[in-house]
Amino acid sequence: MSAAIRSRDDLSFTVRDVEGRLVNWPRNNPGVAADWQKGIDFFECEVRDLANHDETEAFNAIRFALVGMGGRTTNLELGFIERVALAAMVGLRALRDGAQLFTPAELD
Repeated sequence: MSAAIRSRDDLSFTVRDVEGRLVNWPRNNPGVAADWQKGIDFFECEVRDLANHDETEAFNAIRFALVGMGGRTTNLELGFIERVALAAMVGLRALRDGAQLFTPAELD
């Protein structure tokens, strides 16, 4: 999969609208409403593979998908989302370097 994912256009959860603009997380994203594992795979497979090719593009994929999911775009939410996306990129780098996934105590 990694060879095929070079930009946000290559992610399975993005689409282009009729004007050609990239929609980073379509409303009612088809086929994902009740699929927890698919959401995990979007990140652990597709976004991770994109980060291995282009970290800035992966950062933007995370950032803009979260904005699209939440639908709120005040400076408060945008600032929070930006920091979450930055932290995710640090985490992806760490995982690439052999770090172990974090598991919260309540999931053990």
